[in-house]
Amino acid sequence: MKIPRFSNAIGNLDEDLVEAAAECKKKQNHLLKLGSIAACFAVIIVVGALVLPSLLGGEPTPGGTNDRYKDINIMAGESGIVWPWEYQTVFEKYTEVTIDGIVYRSHGRLVSEELLGDLIGTYTVLGIDEIEGDRYTEKFEVYQLKYADKSQLVAVRMEGSCYTFKRDNYEPPHTLGELFKLVDLPKAIELKRFSVNGDSPNKKHYTLSNDDYVWEVLAGCENAPFVEDEKWVAHDREYYSFTITSETLGVYKVAMYVTVDGYLWTNAFNYQYLFNIGEDAASKIIKYAKENSTEAEYEPYQNTIVGKITEITDEYILLDDSILCANPDDGITYKILLNDLRISRYAESGAIRVGENVQITYEGEIDESNTIDSAISASDVVISGGDVLIPE
Repeated sequence: MKIPRFSNAIGNLDEDLVEAAAECKKKQNHLLKLGSIAACFAVIIVVGALVLPSLLGGEPTPGGTNDRYKDINIMAGESGIVWPWEYQTVFEKYTEVTIDGIVYRSHGRLVSEELLGDLIGTYTVLGIDEIEGDRYTEKFEVYQLKYADKSQLVAVRMEGSCYTFKRDNYEPPHTLGELFKLVDLPKAIELKRFSVNGDSPNKKHYTLSNDDYVWEVLAGCENAPFVEDEKWVAHDREYYSFTITSETLGVYKVAMYVTVDGYLWTNAFNYQYLFNIGEDAASKIIKYAKENSTEAEYEPYQNTIVGKITEITDEYILLDDSILCANPDDGITYKILLNDLRISRYAESGAIRVGENVQITYEGEIDESNTIDSAISASDVVISGGDVLIPE
């Protein structure tokens, strides 16, 4: 069982709940194949209204109150589904391109037109059907990125949108200065949010007023050596965790740690990058962050809602969250539009059905009519509260 990082802040888990999740039987469907990763569960302990809105993605009751939820536990399954070829988006299908002997891979992150550089050429992009084992190829235009060397990152235009492709083989820079030459980090990354000693809901979170000084200090550490240490971890030392989202790097809410004892760590590239920047540089960054930030609310990794499916049509799903409410009459019915293949395939394939309790992950906001037009995935949940235990 995989326990996510934020579970450490929640406390001890109910053993009966854990056992119920472990014994939970997954639905079988001849169209779907479970991946090599077994079903795992993210555990959310919901204590009334104070915790649920923050863990499940902001404001689940547009224009309403936040005091309608009872004390419950939610275990959300990550199914590890490998979708058939016809149910995959173009960026899920075609993920590998080779240019001048360098293999690049994509993780499906969009990159804006204004970040594109010159056209490199038209190249063959490879896709593999993991169920049937078939190999497919398509030719797509490949572009340079303005703030990254072509040896590290490129952009591929597929069906009108561009996606970041990142160098796949492991060749880390020898120094931090070398990394700055390969990627214009101050332009590729904006450091806005950070937390201290972890990123869980019970930690303190801050918004940085400006990141120029941080990059100035790091640029001065050009001789900071790359450290090859697979056993290195930040969690046994004091550190500041900066959140990184970058279209150029093709990453969403990954991390950059600055530790009090002088290390810079990030997972913004395909592999762990660790540099010894020294305690002096680290102390300057930490001091600046303390003095030039304001306290902020915890921001979940993704927005989600939980409830029971009451209707599925060709155009939408209706999801009722009254099972979470102290008074079922306070429940809200959400309308999830099936306007994206990433969510519609769950309904079309039978992966989710009427009467089941699910978690819907979405981007953007819920409108005033409780409609979600940017859902991207669904997963089973186990909900327990009082005498209620609902395994899927």
